[in-house]
Amino acid sequence: MIRNFLDAEKQNQSSAHGGLGTFSLFEVFGRDDFTSNCEFIDRQIIPPNSTVGYHKHGNNEELYIILNGTGTMTVDGLSKQVVKGDIIKNKPYGEHGLVNDSKEDLELLIIQIGIK
Repeated sequence: MIRNFLDAEKQNQSSAHGGLGTFSLFEVFGRDDFTSNCEFIDRQIIPPNSTVGYHKHGNNEELYIILNGTGTMTVDGLSKQVVKGDIIKNKPYGEHGLVNDSKEDLELLIIQIGIK
């Protein structure tokens, strides 16, 4: 199966995990597309001054892949500037959040995999 993440249907997402702002979410693959424990692959575009609220995950791992832009990622209480090309691994039961504190859109792919 081949899908182009640029062609996925756009959805508007508001206050993700209690964060600020509305941004674009494009579900490329959902749980029903996999026989493995992969739960989803999404493309997300976060406009300036918007955030994914700091939140705790359950029994899954999540990767954030920065495609364009910059922001501040906080993982388990430690904050770091992220840029195009960075991949952030969010561990099971870990906490994280993302802030677009730049003047440009922040674009990323998010891959979430359940742990059994």
